[in-house]
Amino acid sequence: MANLPLKIFAGKDALQHIREHGLKPDDIKMILGASGGPKWLSLAAMDKYLLSEWFADRREPLHLLGTSAGGWRMACYAQNDALAAHARLLDAYVEQRYSAKPTPGEVAAECRRMLDILLGDHGLEEILNHPVMRYNTMAARCRGLTGSDTKWLQTAGWIGAIGANLVSRSAMRPWVDRVLFHHPDKPPIDHFPHLPAQQVALTADNLHKAILATGAIPLVISGIRDIHGAPQGTYRDGGITDYQFDLPVLPDDGFVLYPHYFAKAPKGGWFDKKLRWRTVSREHYRKTIIIAPSWEFAATLPGGHIPDLEDFYDFDNEPRIQRWRKVLGQCEVLGDALDHIHSQNRWAEVAEPLPW
Repeated sequence: MANLPLKIFAGKDALQHIREHGLKPDDIKMILGASGGPKWLSLAAMDKYLLSEWFADRREPLHLLGTSAGGWRMACYAQNDALAAHARLLDAYVEQRYSAKPTPGEVAAECRRMLDILLGDHGLEEILNHPVMRYNTMAARCRGLTGSDTKWLQTAGWIGAIGANLVSRSAMRPWVDRVLFHHPDKPPIDHFPHLPAQQVALTADNLHKAILATGAIPLVISGIRDIHGAPQGTYRDGGITDYQFDLPVLPDDGFVLYPHYFAKAPKGGWFDKKLRWRTVSREHYRKTIIIAPSWEFAATLPGGHIPDLEDFYDFDNEPRIQRWRKVLGQCEVLGDALDHIHSQNRWAEVAEPLPW
């Protein structure tokens, strides 16, 4: 694989470790799973490799933190048969079908169907009691108009939040609260810049709703109300506050693995996506290793890019499903490339400094 289809970027501490020692599965103490809707399909083969090879015999705790689609991916990692859970989610996600103009209620019903498939008969219990995997996710508690289910009122609320975010991320506080739903043991992070986090321990009474909430896209999917143990209100997509993460994820004795879908700097919140001047902190990423499809590889996929939410609007159900199946087939080389890098001990050769 002279021209690898993926890129590996590492923060300064992680890069130094890789250059001096290479990288082993036990070096990883935490995995991040970003928001991004169908973009996660480009990571499916890498997920399968990590679950079948890297973490299959894991004995030490591994913290998982995901929002939106990343939170659903991490819910697969935290089940006893993670590969089977991942396969169930992948098939259910690709096979989504909607009417020509689905209501938020219709999309929410489909999300509940997919989540039930992902979890199977015992998924909730397994996630809460997994001997190794420590599941965590985040959702945004909506305040004022952003919590309304009336479309024009909610839209007005988000216009206010977007305007506030132009000033600073912390200025969004009147519109959203960041809420961390954390593993029963303890949260994996204790400092949350920009927006403080309300911390809620996961239980059998709130895990299902927490997973639904982290994927509840504003205006597209009905919000989730009154999650047990959390402040009352309407909860929506965790990507609103934590789209691709700008958090001090800094394990004391190891590193963070971040399978990502873009070979460029992440964006902290959903409304930061188009703000070129809003960059994440390099300090927050000094212990993080990003693995992402290269831009050259992404350009070979249908349409010249990885799948995204626009596919739901640009294609009817069957053409979209066929397109996504083709993407999954082409992206199998990413899992192969990751296997090649690890089996040939090429981490130090291919790892690069952060691209921002």
